[in-house]
Amino acid sequence: MLGVLLSALDQPVQAQFLPCELRSLSQAGGQSGTSFPMRATSGSNLEELDSLVFSHPGITAEQGTLDPLPFSDQRRPDYGNFTVTVGKDVPAGRYAIRVAGRNGLSNPRALIVTTLPFETATSVSHTTDAATPLQPSTLTQAKATTAEIDYFQFPAEKSVLYRVELLAHQIDSRMIGQVIVYDPSGRQIALARGADDVDPVLEFEADMEGNYQIAIHDFTFRGGDEYPYQIVVQPVASAVDLIPVRPDARFHWLTRAATLPSGFTWNIDNTTPATVDQPQALEVPSNTTRFFPDDHSDTVFRFAAVQDQTLAFDIASHRLGEPTDARLLVQRIEPVESAAPKLHTVLNVDDSQALSDGAVQWTTKDPVGLLKVPVTADYRLVVRDLDVGRSLRDRQIFRVNIRPATPGFDLVAFRLYPHKDINSSQPFGSKLFRGGSEVIRVMALRRDGWIGPIQIKIENLPAGVEAAETVIAANQTQTQIVLTASAEASASRQAIRVVGTSEDGKLKQTAVPATIAWGKGAGRDYIRTRLMSQLMVAVSDRDLSPLTITLGDDKAVEVKKGESISLPVKITRREGGKTNVVLRARDFPPGSSGADLTIAADKSEGSYEIKTGTTPPGTYSLWLQAESKIKVKPNPQVLQRTQAYRDSLQKLQDDPAQKENLEAIKAAIATADKAIEAAKPLAADRELTIYLPTSNVTLRVVEP
Repeated sequence: MLGVLLSALDQPVQAQFLPCELRSLSQAGGQSGTSFPMRATSGSNLEELDSLVFSHPGITAEQGTLDPLPFSDQRRPDYGNFTVTVGKDVPAGRYAIRVAGRNGLSNPRALIVTTLPFETATSVSHTTDAATPLQPSTLTQAKATTAEIDYFQFPAEKSVLYRVELLAHQIDSRMIGQVIVYDPSGRQIALARGADDVDPVLEFEADMEGNYQIAIHDFTFRGGDEYPYQIVVQPVASAVDLIPVRPDARFHWLTRAATLPSGFTWNIDNTTPATVDQPQALEVPSNTTRFFPDDHSDTVFRFAAVQDQTLAFDIASHRLGEPTDARLLVQRIEPVESAAPKLHTVLNVDDSQALSDGAVQWTTKDPVGLLKVPVTADYRLVVRDLDVGRSLRDRQIFRVNIRPATPGFDLVAFRLYPHKDINSSQPFGSKLFRGGSEVIRVMALRRDGWIGPIQIKIENLPAGVEAAETVIAANQTQTQIVLTASAEASASRQAIRVVGTSEDGKLKQTAVPATIAWGKGAGRDYIRTRLMSQLMVAVSDRDLSPLTITLGDDKAVEVKKGESISLPVKITRREGGKTNVVLRARDFPPGSSGADLTIAADKSEGSYEIKTGTTPPGTYSLWLQAESKIKVKPNPQVLQRTQAYRDSLQKLQDDPAQKENLEAIKAAIATADKAIEAAKPLAADRELTIYLPTSNVTLRVVEP
């Protein structure tokens, strides 16, 4: 009879020219070797969710099903409801989960896999006299409640050292957590709070046996589905790491960790003295990790360096998720006979990196600097944490890396939010219409003084999708690469790679993928981003873009500095794309400009003028952003399926052999008629304002 049918008559549909956005899940973790239910609890454009996509093949999901409709013999998909199974061999750690459905593939959210038992608290007490039981060494998930405090209690043994960890930021929650521990007498014995990008962790020794209580709330008392948290209490002696750190720090989920040098180690050296009186001797190159001193004193290292050698100094702490603000000082030691040596400062660095496009910010408080050694001598490296607070974390680490300078670059790639206002950026995934386009922004984080141009290309594109190579010029830090699907592209979901190469081909880097975790709102005035493991593209074969816009003719164009050049604009208009199109300059080369261009609804061609002005000679990539009103049908397939079911019922009603079932058939037809009326708006045109990229153009500016 029929295949997949409408699962519910009242399922809401939002008509937006954007893919689905996932904000929260019913469960953001699970124990390895177990299965558990999963559904999306908040987001937008979450219609007809039919699959979950994980970053580890050992994590799988099976979609639920509903009973067949009357006079049908096939079960129906229970959209949005899944059973997740975590394989017993999946290592503990943090993985990405995405939802997929009618509106493409969502942005990723975090899923914690743990070796500990995992529980989800369906309700939590807000009073101390009936605190919710919490089992030690069990990871428990709950969600913050607006204007309330959650109370848990757990049994503790006397003289045992316990660790309390709260995961919020680390599971993509909006929550800024605060944790307070009370002993059996009701006395507060420990407190820790989180901050943006930092979750609270505390340790305490139980001075008596009995039930201890934990009070948890969002620091600003917000709550709801977008404020989940996970809490665990473990004896320190047997505690397990909830999110073991991978050897390669580039996979750390903090956005600013993209610039961490390779070879990071978590082996903390806390035994060798490193004070003003007893500096620790280092050999160059050197890589060591330590705790900042509890008394906020300087950590001092001593090393030998040779004249004219160029050394790179990198102190990593803030990029590791620590609430720190390190400073480094390099001093040449001049021996003085029978007196203290003289110290000559040759390098003094505080905050180093400050790169932003207005949405994603690659800023860090970590100091990074270069030194051309002035003379062969012994030197001191002094490291100090200028942030002396301890309310966020008791012990804070830093990593010292000293090495010969190796000029190069790191790359970060993320999907550019399609809007003219960068402040409107929100989490979103991919839904590439046939004939449609998406933009991937690539930012270069230049290292050790490297200034050359970088060729950017995308590898592993889905069939039917193209992306012209672009370039990050020597005087630029970013470029945009446009993905365009052909009008005949097939449905697909695929992880892509963004690769950058130096002009001479000697340097090659694969970009670290990133994503917007949260846009502005909920009391926060900044856009939160983080790194992720995969950059995914989803092509929809059920949608045809009303507009495809081409800039130039696929050939590089050359113009003399200070002169202007006109590029042809061609628009392929389809059903729903018969309105004005406004084209705006986006991320033009420095010194270049171009005015807005409007192409009337009855036109499909135009010419865009670019003035190079003071643009330095070089090779650049550029594109235009098009704004237009279009008409799209949100989901005409729902009406088609419902009508097909109605037609099958009509055939049964007209069949004399079904006389005994006639009343039941008539009742099913009446229900189907209501479903058809409910589905008609999904097949009707809705007007939307959209922002589309043109194709890329390579512009060569030459000397007059």
